Amino acid sequence: MMNDKRVECNVIIPRDMITGTFANAFRVVRDNNREWFLDFLVYSATENKASLVVRIRVLGEFLPTIRDRLSDTLLEAPDETVLIGPGEIQ
Repeated sequence: MMNDKRVECNVIIPRDMITGTFANAFRVVRDNNREWFLDFLVYSATENKASLVVRIRVLGEFLPTIRDRLSDTLLEAPDETVLIGPGEIQ
């Protein structure tokens, strides 16, 4: 398992990403023995179909960290953004 901790650092957000991309669904899909895709989707119940808006590739060992931090964040409801990542930023 990866060692993880919360870090504070500057995050550069390109202008075309400032407003983000809307998604109302996601899925986790295995790509190979070590890597998984986190697919963020827009799902339409009337059409019963989803469109991919963003696909992120992560190591499988990072999935528990993502799960735990999402759970913690939803419970804590923090007032500020927290950068979540594996290990230390070099």
